[in-house]
Amino acid sequence: MRENDPLMDGAEAEARRSRPPGNPAGEMWASGDERSDARLAWWREARFGMFVHWGPYSLLGGRWKGEEVQAAYAEHIQLRGRIPVREYEKVAAAMDLSGFHADEWVAAAKQAGMKYMIVTAKHHDGYAMYDSRASGYNIVRLGPSGRDPIRELSEACGRGGITFCLYYSHAMDWHHPDSQGNTLDYTDNIGAWDSLESWTGDEAKSRRYDRYLREKAFPQIRELLTNYGPVGILWFDCGHKITDEQGREFAELVRSIQPGCLINKRIRSDEFADYGNPGDNQLSVRVTRPDWESIVTLNDSWGFRHADRNWKTPEELIRILVETASRGGNTVFNVGPEGSGRIDEPSRRLLEEAGRWMAVHHASIRGTEGSPIGRPEWGCCTANRQERKLFLHILRRPPGSRLIVPGIASPVSAIRWLHDPEAAALRFRWLNGLDLLVELPGQLPDNASSVLVLQYEGELAADPHKRLMEEGATTFPAFDGEAAGERLRYDTGKKGRDNVTDWSLAGDSLSWTFRAAEPGRYRVCLSYAAEPGVSGGAYAVSCADQVLRREVVPTEGPYDFAVREIGELAIPGPGTFTLTVQAENIRGGYLMNLRQVVMKALTEEEKPDVQL
Repeated sequence: MRENDPLMDGAEAEARRSRPPGNPAGEMWASGDERSDARLAWWREARFGMFVHWGPYSLLGGRWKGEEVQAAYAEHIQLRGRIPVREYEKVAAAMDLSGFHADEWVAAAKQAGMKYMIVTAKHHDGYAMYDSRASGYNIVRLGPSGRDPIRELSEACGRGGITFCLYYSHAMDWHHPDSQGNTLDYTDNIGAWDSLESWTGDEAKSRRYDRYLREKAFPQIRELLTNYGPVGILWFDCGHKITDEQGREFAELVRSIQPGCLINKRIRSDEFADYGNPGDNQLSVRVTRPDWESIVTLNDSWGFRHADRNWKTPEELIRILVETASRGGNTVFNVGPEGSGRIDEPSRRLLEEAGRWMAVHHASIRGTEGSPIGRPEWGCCTANRQERKLFLHILRRPPGSRLIVPGIASPVSAIRWLHDPEAAALRFRWLNGLDLLVELPGQLPDNASSVLVLQYEGELAADPHKRLMEEGATTFPAFDGEAAGERLRYDTGKKGRDNVTDWSLAGDSLSWTFRAAEPGRYRVCLSYAAEPGVSGGAYAVSCADQVLRREVVPTEGPYDFAVREIGELAIPGPGTFTLTVQAENIRGGYLMNLRQVVMKALTEEEKPDVQL
């Protein structure tokens, strides 16, 4: 697997960390007002969509002149492979569309249970996949087929009941001599990795970049929103590389032509967007606004790559979909068709598997909202308040087949399997006023996510705090904690990066609030990584007026995570408590990269013969 590309891969999140809070662009762009809610209604109902990355890079499939180009994503091959514009133009002119059938793409999306499709109209390479009058560098004028695939897809989506959406790389264009990224052909260009601050004060570069916006980017946005019917989303990218003023102008242009078209965060920032985006393939997420969308590749690359066979399993994809929905987000799975437009067989099979699950369980995703209860160890929850239903997604079978549903204060009338609503309801009983116990029979019906439907009565009353388990282990992931301090921050959230990092200042801390239903004693373990000679120091773990102080023990590297048992805590319960890990002193560059804290209940044999 290749390293992530800091140019495009979640760079917006990095760029906004130092940005002051507030909404300087005004309520016009804020989600939660009536206009934004009206635009978002179909999107909130849909919950699941398809992304398509397709362009000249798809013909190359990650290879240039017989050699594999080392790039995080295959669609970056022109930049990473240092392919001159004139050479890349020859590749673009060879896109014959022989394997492209718009209705087949739409059928694949529908079969997967998806409700919208985001198609690349222009990526960073600058090649328009539609008939653009603003630039002759487009597939209709250069390609041998003379076909306009964006028009064909717009019409096919209309026939198939899929909301048609477009991706447009507005900030970056490697073909236009006045844009950003291509310093191979245009030596005075803004560099691909140049920060915004490095060129906004340069009058010549700023003037040239504005010329690109006026000559190509703004006119092409107008074309797409004028000539291709209703567009559900205009999906922008690399907005961290433009100014607030330019971001506002893009947003105003969209609103002036299609007021109902949604705008994603990567136009520039949250201030101009209807909904947010975390980083690409970000598995652990800090939800910073109610409406957000996770974008996930089926393998590693967005564009087609011959050598990329690192396919996710159907179970992994379904669990990403389920867990994103439980946090109130939408999920988009990406397909990277071959250069001809044909969707490869592994992608088709994965879409079919997702579709098989969605055909049975779509009610637990579509039209739902995030979990109203604390995240349980066995999985997650989605809710449909109109129908007074909670959907309990069992991702891991609980010990002893005893499923504790935490934090429910509403009366519950029945609990049934979603896949078999005619079967007898499952037996359950209340443990207290907030938790109920469901006895799970036999084998779970689905390997990815087995779903129970909990029918409650009246208005939903629930406690959102995580519940401490009296048996087994309770995990407190770093991304679920609240970071406090000047430097401590969350890592990228990608695979293997689900930790906090930059813990370089004494006093910075990470805390979790949880609920205990009864008293108990717990063994406390930390999962962290600490690079020898670079990280180290002392930390304190505190909860319920108790403190455990320990020294960091090095691991083999900054992301070589190890589990360290640090002692025991007594939780008096019942009640709500805060668990905190705080840096007391730092030796070296940082304390540690903390992934999670685990509190494991002591068994009867392990408990001391004393009363709490």
